[in-house]
Amino acid sequence: MKRISCDSSSIIALSSNCLMWVLDKFETEFIIPFYVKKEIIDTPLKGKKYSFEAMKHGLLIGNTLKVKETDPILRDKIIKLSNTLLSHKGKPIEIIQYGEADAIALAIKEDVSTLLVDEKNTRLLIEDLEGLKKVIERRTGRDFEINKTSAQELNKLLKGLKIIRSTELIAVAIKRGFFDWPYPRADIVKNALTALKFSGCAISSKEINETVDILTQTH
Repeated sequence: MKRISCDSSSIIALSSNCLMWVLDKFETEFIIPFYVKKEIIDTPLKGKKYSFEAMKHGLLIGNTLKVKETDPILRDKIIKLSNTLLSHKGKPIEIIQYGEADAIALAIKEDVSTLLVDEKNTRLLIEDLEGLKKVIERRTGRDFEINKTSAQELNKLLKGLKIIRSTELIAVAIKRGFFDWPYPRADIVKNALTALKFSGCAISSKEINETVDILTQTH
C-alpha cells in the first residue's frame, strides 16, 4: 500500500473544509509524526477556539491517520540545515518549524517518497532552493545569501522526496469521481481549490484555473 507523510498544514486545510473523508477513498496510508499530532490535536485541545476541531482530528487517529514514531535527531538536523540555509547580513531566517521538519524526517525514516504539505516554504525547500530564496527576498524586501554547505546537505537528504498539496489531492479525487455532486465539474474544482487556498494552501489563482481547464477537458 502506498504511504504519504502528512504535515499539519494540509490536514488543517482539508479539515476546515470538511474534506477529510476524501482520504479514506484512496488506497493509501496517511501517516503523521507525533509533532504533527501535537499541532492538530494536543495543543489546540488546551484552548477554546480550535478545541472542537482538535476533537474531530482525534477521532481520525488510528483510522484515517496513523501516528508513527519519527527520528528526533534527523528532525533536528533538518531544522538546523533549513534555518541556516538563508541569511541576510549574517543573520539566518527561519524557513521551517518542527511540524514540517518532523513530517520530512518521518518520510525519510519510513522510506516514504511523498509528502502532503500545503506550506510554501517547505515545498520550495524540497523542490527549488533558488526559488525559495527569491520568494523570501520578495516577501521581506531584503537580499539573502545561500549557505552552500547547508544547501548541499539538504539536497542529499531530501533527494527523491515529492510534494503534493491538499489541492492536488482533491483534484485527483474529483477526477476519480469521488465527488458525485449535482454541480458542474468546473464549479466543483474551482470552488474546492479556492476554499483550500483560503484555508492556507499555497496555490495561485492561475494554478486553480489551469486545474479547472485540465479536469474539464478530460471529463
